[in-house]
Amino acid sequence: MKKTLLIAAIFGSFAVVSCKKDQNNNIDTAVTSLNDVKVPAGFTWESSRNLNVDVKITDTRFGAATTHSIAVYDGDPYTTGHLLTKGGATSVNDFVATVYVPTTITQLYVVKTSPDNSTIVQKVAAGTSDIHLTIGSVDAAYAVTGKSSAMQSFATAPTSPDCSGGTAITANKSDLDMNSGDVYSVTGNNITVGLRNVNGGTLKVCGTNVTVTGNLSGNGALIVTTSGSVTFTGNLNNNDASITNFGTLTIPGNRADAGHFSNYGVCTINGDCNMNGATAIFYNSGTLTITGGWQGGTTGTATNDGSMVVTKNFQTNKTPFINNCSLYVKQNYNQDQGTVKNYGLIKVDGTSTLNDNVELGLYNSAEFLTVNQIVNGKIIGYGSTSLDKITGTTIIFNNSGAVNGNVQVYAVQGINSQYNSKIVSPATLDNSVYIAKTGCNSDGNGTQVVEDFDKDGVANNLDAYPNDADKAYNITGASGTVAYEDQWPVKGDFDLNDVVVGYSYTLVTSAANKVVTVSGAYTLYSRGGDYTNAFGIEFPVAKGLVSGLAITKGGTAVTAPTFEAGQTNATVILFTNMKDEMATYNTKIGDIFSPYKSYSISFNITGGIALSTFGQDAYNPFIYNSGRGHEVHLSGKTPTSLADATLFGTKDDNTSVAVSRYYVTKAGLPFAINVPVVFNYVSEGKDITTAFLHFADWAAAGGSSYTDWYSNTATGYRNSANIFTH
Repeated sequence: MKKTLLIAAIFGSFAVVSCKKDQNNNIDTAVTSLNDVKVPAGFTWESSRNLNVDVKITDTRFGAATTHSIAVYDGDPYTTGHLLTKGGATSVNDFVATVYVPTTITQLYVVKTSPDNSTIVQKVAAGTSDIHLTIGSVDAAYAVTGKSSAMQSFATAPTSPDCSGGTAITANKSDLDMNSGDVYSVTGNNITVGLRNVNGGTLKVCGTNVTVTGNLSGNGALIVTTSGSVTFTGNLNNNDASITNFGTLTIPGNRADAGHFSNYGVCTINGDCNMNGATAIFYNSGTLTITGGWQGGTTGTATNDGSMVVTKNFQTNKTPFINNCSLYVKQNYNQDQGTVKNYGLIKVDGTSTLNDNVELGLYNSAEFLTVNQIVNGKIIGYGSTSLDKITGTTIIFNNSGAVNGNVQVYAVQGINSQYNSKIVSPATLDNSVYIAKTGCNSDGNGTQVVEDFDKDGVANNLDAYPNDADKAYNITGASGTVAYEDQWPVKGDFDLNDVVVGYSYTLVTSAANKVVTVSGAYTLYSRGGDYTNAFGIEFPVAKGLVSGLAITKGGTAVTAPTFEAGQTNATVILFTNMKDEMATYNTKIGDIFSPYKSYSISFNITGGIALSTFGQDAYNPFIYNSGRGHEVHLSGKTPTSLADATLFGTKDDNTSVAVSRYYVTKAGLPFAINVPVVFNYVSEGKDITTAFLHFADWAAAGGSSYTDWYSNTATGYRNSANIFTH
């Protein structure tokens, strides 16, 4: 904020007025500036929160002292999830960390990787409470092996609905008609519901021992909820009809349906399961038992993400099939058309036949285990080495049948030498590949040799520094942008662009989950204030424990950098006068633009400090001007040892050391904000509420609503005319 603009604002500003109703908390906020916002007591102006994570390991396959890596992501780790923290755990010592999570994130993914590279992924809710989790050696619901970039993304089951809403059915009903838009909820137990004329609508079942008779047509849907158990005797007569099971579903006879079949619970089909209809969908991520055979018949892909047992024959016909977990065929496997992609285990008790022009793909340590095998098509290994294992006496290659790619072929009873040429390099006749036993592969293969060159307890394959016993893991820490008003203890004009700095951190931790090296990268985006502001960061470690400080400015190393003298904690000052760093303000649209300036730091911590103690947030960034003690911090952050405490509680400031309240005005307003993205900051002299149109609603709700005020670009969220661009 430039003082000339502040004077102009006092005498001649115009106001952008909006009346917004908070859709979650019913707060009406008439906003002309941030000064108009009534802030709940204790609001910290944080768009992220610290969550304590404690992961216990009960997996003792490799010994109690062997380390398994634990990684926490803010999304699906196999698609767009970002790593939040990482470390090690044994069956004796938990992995404990504090992660800094944007309030927009409501779920986290925890990945345990063992020395044999087997992984278990668990999804946990991320609210405001600490996260406590126990992971064993096998978790059938979540176990995942051999994920590859070509694989379907990690399956996230939808949430089962409940039976609220709709028309309740509590007793026997033999003449139910359903049309599009109708919703019926079965809450009675031990009853029968007869479908008569169904052209659409939804039947939800929460009751137990419910029998549903009749057929589903149109886009009619049967949903068995988590608490429900259903016997369904009808058919799906239309490609848009569907059955979705979250509970227990029994189909007493053959299923030869069009439509969509999705199983997330426990399902038994007492007969054959055939896919009919051009757009039929078959999906299983639960436990599915078919007492007859399974037969494809549609061009739509069938997917198994769970446990699937076929008692008789399995035949693909023209249906592509993806097996991400466990498929067990108790008679014969016939791949007569189409492609099968196997990422887990396919086990066949009879003969497996691959016809001409078909492909069986084995991806990243997958296993195909069969008694006999006849290959007219191709078996191809992708990614890390997979296994094609034949335990019987018959293995035949006909015509152009062959095996190639990253796969080992092992015929327990031996293979006729005339077929050796059918094993095309890099495929080999071998059985040395190690494949871990998991919830998806109960067989596995071989024995894993655990190597640990530096003897720190972390296997080489899990250790980012296998030859350095002091280091083990690289962690991507917090990143975001801090934006300041520099008039403290006087409140400013709330354009929050007097100093704007981006930051990101990387930590190196030891096998004991202690932080041993800290690296930070920073970008100066704007210097919109008139003061000669300095910028620094205080870290939560005693100054006497740090060493090896390195700093670069604009890519050039600073000669003999030092931590700031007179501080209790390690404190790094990146610059002492922002005007020397950047020629122009970078806040007024149309003015000359100065290139952003980059900085980096790194230092070591002697003996390390526990990751849970050091944390992974923005730490304590601050500016100062008008003398070294004139510090400005984020709300709730404490002053450094060099701050001038005589300024606390003066002018507009409401800091009180006695009650641990820091750097807010008497109205609870901030002098700086921190957002977990590269922030499109406000242009000169424009109140932040006139640029980010739900910022006031977010503040008035104490941060519980419009948590994405800074990142959402939908209509009604931004006034781009008041956001700086160049």
